[in-house]
Amino acid sequence: MIFRLKNPVFPLIFAFCALVLFITACGPKFEEMSPREIFDYGTQKFEKEKYSDAIEAYEKLIDLYPFSMYVTVAELHIADSYYHRRRWVEAATAYEDFIDRHPTNKSTPHAMHYLGLSHYKMKRAIDRDQEETFLAQDALSRLATQFPDYSEIGDARDKLQEVRRDLAKRERYIARFYFREKEYYASLVRYQRIIRLYADTEYYPEALYYCASCYLKLEEKREAQRYVHMIQTKFPDNKYSEKAGELIDEQK
Repeated sequence: MIFRLKNPVFPLIFAFCALVLFITACGPKFEEMSPREIFDYGTQKFEKEKYSDAIEAYEKLIDLYPFSMYVTVAELHIADSYYHRRRWVEAATAYEDFIDRHPTNKSTPHAMHYLGLSHYKMKRAIDRDQEETFLAQDALSRLATQFPDYSEIGDARDKLQEVRRDLAKRERYIARFYFREKEYYASLVRYQRIIRLYADTEYYPEALYYCASCYLKLEEKREAQRYVHMIQTKFPDNKYSEKAGELIDEQK
């Protein structure tokens, strides 16, 4: 008697499960490998951009042989693998851990750079929370200060300047809102933050002008004149310099 399967899908499912079991059985047996063999296996996967397999191997190396000479490089490659997979949160955590464990390692500048870039990738629009932008600024500022001769310092400084512009733009966004609402003291505080913290951005002249304007609205003419003098001295050709002069003329 011949039996026929009523559902032709079952043989396919069976074949697929058998294949999965076969592949699993043929995978690396890390417990039977030396530290160097696991490291080489992970590095081979890393170089072939098979980052999940690389992470698995490196983590197994650290678990089985925590005092191996290959652990430090494995930790860095785990962080790099997460970065290449665009898993920014895990990458940032791994880079931070590497820096904490190896503050004087030759690869620490690289870790600090890509820690900053991981946070940079997660930064949000200026009307949203700026925690990631601040974290990017912190990492990139530390890099520029501690490792000015780092091979990729140019890119790091460009990204640092960009996040500083974003933070200054955030302050301006809030300052303008308060000014429109005629909350001049609150607006003044925000513009003064730009002057104090972000004088290297293009929003500095505007901040000087609006500080003068806020002081006039608050009927503190002497302080307003001080800011007008600052902008006309520092930025005589800037559009806000001429506007600042008009502010004082209106008060005469």
